[in-house]
Amino acid sequence: MSLPRVSVITPSYNQGRFIEETIRSVTEQRYPNLEFSVFDGGSSDRTVDILKRHSAELSFWRSEKDGGQAAAINEGFRRATGEILCWLNSDDLHLAKTLSTVADALRESIDQPVIFYGGCELFDDRTRKVEMRPALVFDPVLLEAVDFFDQPSVFWTRKAWDAVGPLDEKFHFGFDWEWLLRASKICRFIRSDAVLSRYRIHDAHKSGTGGERRWLELCDVVRRHSRPVVISHYEFLQHNDAARWWLNKRMRLFLGLEKVLHGFSDPVANLLSPPFWFLPSGIQRNVLWQISGIR
Repeated sequence: MSLPRVSVITPSYNQGRFIEETIRSVTEQRYPNLEFSVFDGGSSDRTVDILKRHSAELSFWRSEKDGGQAAAINEGFRRATGEILCWLNSDDLHLAKTLSTVADALRESIDQPVIFYGGCELFDDRTRKVEMRPALVFDPVLLEAVDFFDQPSVFWTRKAWDAVGPLDEKFHFGFDWEWLLRASKICRFIRSDAVLSRYRIHDAHKSGTGGERRWLELCDVVRRHSRPVVISHYEFLQHNDAARWWLNKRMRLFLGLEKVLHGFSDPVANLLSPPFWFLPSGIQRNVLWQISGIR
């Protein structure tokens, strides 16, 4: 049986220091039925020089002002001809056998709306700290509270994309989560133990620099798709700057303490996090901890 065509879309804007490594992580897999396109938003750094240098390895590329990341990805998938689709941001990486692993897993499901996902290695470009994140068992209830997928490790069939529809270009930070919430209602999800990508954290990392605007978007996403209890917790965080800041810090305290205190890490992390000593009626710590992304 011939290998299914895989279309990889890379949206980019001023990521010249990373994009060449991203391109190589895809092309050096030597997957024989690859369609790889880069949609750059008119970068002013060295991105265009890099794209010209790799043009023979790319199916398509362009560099011009666009409507933002979600718009670039949607354009990419409108042009794409693959049976399997994904996008890989211009600061993230695939692993050596990612595409062949995905193709083998989805080969028998090409005519179905299926989403395939695996684990991810998070690495900090500044500190070189690495965290391995295995893929969680699919849970549509948990997905209403937090996007537990690592985006560069998610792939889907063309049937899934056509059934769910394009990304909502209104969003800048939460469009992938909003799309997955729509997909959760009509697609079958297949989890893999394989690590499929490396997710780079750096100074200009979008999720880490979104601030209040990102939280406003996430509130919009949960109002569309989530239960009232989830909505109330996001709105609590949106209106409480200290709790929002401490939620991430408390998560990191918990994870650090878990290595040495095991069963005592939860109460100690709570004790060290003042905004969570007393909470309004209806606000539950366990829901906040879910939102923080603790696995």
